[in-house]
Amino acid sequence: MNYFKILRFLQRGDKSQFQVSLGEQESFLNSLGEAKDDIDRGFKQYLCQNFFVPKWKVVLFNVSAALLVPLMVLLNLFKGLFVRQGEPVKAIIEKKGMEEVIPLVVKNNYQPDGRYWNESSSMSLRDIGFFLRLVARSPHHPYFVLKAMMNVVRYSDMIRRHSPSVMIEFGEFSFSSSILTAYCHRYAVKHIDIMHGEKLWFIRDAYFHYDECYVWDEYYANLFRSLKAEPTQFRVALPPSLQIDTNAYLNADAYADYKYYLALYSEAQIAGIVRSMSFVKQRGKTVKYRPHPRYSDLELLRKYVTDDEIEYPAKVGILESISNLEYAVGSYTTVLSQAYFSEKKVILDDVTYRQQYDALKKMKYILANNNLKTLSKQQAR
Repeated sequence: MNYFKILRFLQRGDKSQFQVSLGEQESFLNSLGEAKDDIDRGFKQYLCQNFFVPKWKVVLFNVSAALLVPLMVLLNLFKGLFVRQGEPVKAIIEKKGMEEVIPLVVKNNYQPDGRYWNESSSMSLRDIGFFLRLVARSPHHPYFVLKAMMNVVRYSDMIRRHSPSVMIEFGEFSFSSSILTAYCHRYAVKHIDIMHGEKLWFIRDAYFHYDECYVWDEYYANLFRSLKAEPTQFRVALPPSLQIDTNAYLNADAYADYKYYLALYSEAQIAGIVRSMSFVKQRGKTVKYRPHPRYSDLELLRKYVTDDEIEYPAKVGILESISNLEYAVGSYTTVLSQAYFSEKKVILDDVTYRQQYDALKKMKYILANNNLKTLSKQQAR
């Protein structure tokens, strides 16, 4: 069973952020009140995430975790006996293959090194006290303790082997994030987060705390503050992937007046998208459709558009693609954010994805709340 099948199994029965109204989420968030400390922040974020999970699954996970917690602790204490000092590293960063989302200010200030991320896991005797704090905070939620400690033992091993002064991750969505901040402070280590994808008003991201959290715009800082995240942690810094030097990628062969950025779609949806974009050619303009490299069905796309209207990701890189257009069109995709922050014109599809557009607007999607053009209005011109 591969990772994605396991993930789908674990998510079976869960509600998505679009299936729970903003009002329901806000009411639950407010019922939890303010956090007392970083351990409490982690626990309250855990409760927010459980709000989308069926009760039977919460019980199942907790019963299973109750059996696994003692084994996990004993195994990692044993492994801790063999930890030896390795190469000192000033800043260790999560290795996710996302170099382009790291702001230059982070690179320049910390020179982060990803070679030793997740090298191993282990516990020291000193970690037992921290483990007991987690148990005391949530004795009836062993799954909270298990998942938090699975991250703590990774940090414990990296800190004892490499003595970093900074730990950097992409993890504000994890309820372990604030807990890891509290753990880092035991060793005088700074804990930093980097935003790496689009964000909505979603209580999954509530309460988190880092020493520094780098976001793309003050809009996101205020979004997180409204979710009860610690208010002083935010720093605005665009990463290179959102600051495209479009003049450096000009290519007449890659140009189209309108480019529609596709994701996962059904046949009805792709037929509707092509139909809604027909006004472009009627006005003597050019259009291209860029399939998602993993999610889009190419055979289905070729059924509705000619091959010369398809922009293949293998032939045209995303930076070159965004640099050679007048309008970027689509729904909820990071590519539109890249175009927006690179000062390109963006059109949101409120025709094929009308319900999603309305939901995104309610959930404070930055592009749906900044008076951008919509496809329905472009058609009506």
